Amino acid sequence: MELVGGVISGLVAGGATLLVVVAAVMIGGIVIVSRRRRRPGRLLKAPDDVRRRAGSALVRADDRIAEGEADVEFAIAQFGERAAQDYRAAVRRARADRDEIFRLHRLIDDEPDAGLANRERADRIVMLADRVDRGLGEQATAFRDRRSLESTAPDRLERLRTRVSEARVRLTEATRQRDALLTQHVRAALGAAVDAPERATRSLDRAETLAAEAAPGSTAAASSVMATISEAERLLFSAEEALEQVPAAASRLDDAVDALQRLRDDARDARTEALEAAASAPDGDTGTAITEAVAQLDGAARADSTDPLEQLGDLREAMDAVEVSLASSRTQAQRLAHAREAYHAARVQAEAQIAAARDAVGSGSSAGARSRLEDAVDELRASRGMLETDPVGALDAVRRALTHARDAEVLARY
Repeated sequence: MELVGGVISGLVAGGATLLVVVAAVMIGGIVIVSRRRRRPGRLLKAPDDVRRRAGSALVRADDRIAEGEADVEFAIAQFGERAAQDYRAAVRRARADRDEIFRLHRLIDDEPDAGLANRERADRIVMLADRVDRGLGEQATAFRDRRSLESTAPDRLERLRTRVSEARVRLTEATRQRDALLTQHVRAALGAAVDAPERATRSLDRAETLAAEAAPGSTAAASSVMATISEAERLLFSAEEALEQVPAAASRLDDAVDALQRLRDDARDARTEALEAAASAPDGDTGTAITEAVAQLDGAARADSTDPLEQLGDLREAMDAVEVSLASSRTQAQRLAHAREAYHAARVQAEAQIAAARDAVGSGSSAGARSRLEDAVDELRASRGMLETDPVGALDAVRRALTHARDAEVLARY
């Protein structure tokens, strides 16, 4: 019996040992397999890395297109519209790629946890940015070669001097127009146009200096002369762009003054309606809310500012407060009519803010600033399409455009 018991005990002990060994092997295998399964995941980009890669490619493509748009206008000024038609087509294709880049970047921002999908979106953004760079780079190279080979230095110098003379005439008018604007508005209201004549003057002076250095009789090598002429042409083009900013600012300010007058007329009608509604308000809280909105409206209407855009913003916000206080008492027809009236002022304000944001974004801003600016442009475009059929939706869209444009300017500056 003792022998049998010993055998049984030995079998039990051996079985237990065997189970321990098997369990250890199984656990080890599970750990190894799990590690192997996890290993490919380490190759996936972290969300922050994906966003950085996508953002970097977006900035690269956006800058490249901005350069291409300026260069194609430069090419048209030099060689004519027909000669630059392929370049213009390349810019048009690049803009389509840019739209897709911004759409994909927006999806990455909206779905931060979509790991594999976001990696694929970032890959496509990089691919599209590369395609933009290639397409515009080929055209830019072709025109650089053409600038070096097609025209002789004397011909180009003659055209350069003619364009500089024309720009000088425009400079005189732009300076007069800018000075007239400054007598009516604060400097901040003019935006980039406030010092445009001075910037144009510096560029034209430098262009004339370079043209003199490249004049016949120069002892410099031919390649150096051509490079000097090219730089003078670039400076001239920069001056011409600066001069365009003055009439553009004047147009925006005229629109703002017109919109402000229209909004004031609407505000008087809204004030009368609000006071009547306050007198017959169903309860004290409603009457108080309407009265406070009217007080805000009176304050905005009395404000004396030489910045019509700022005044437009204050009055529009006061009008919005009145609209909210009267919302429950207005019919659908009245809401639609007031939305149409308010849209014009909001659109003018959004367009001016988009212009300010675009000046701030320039060529060194982040993907976030550029993305917000693109959102603003998209919302403004959408609002125009909705105005006839859905004025309330159009007003909401243009307000979103204004908000996006403000965000873009803040991100670009800070």
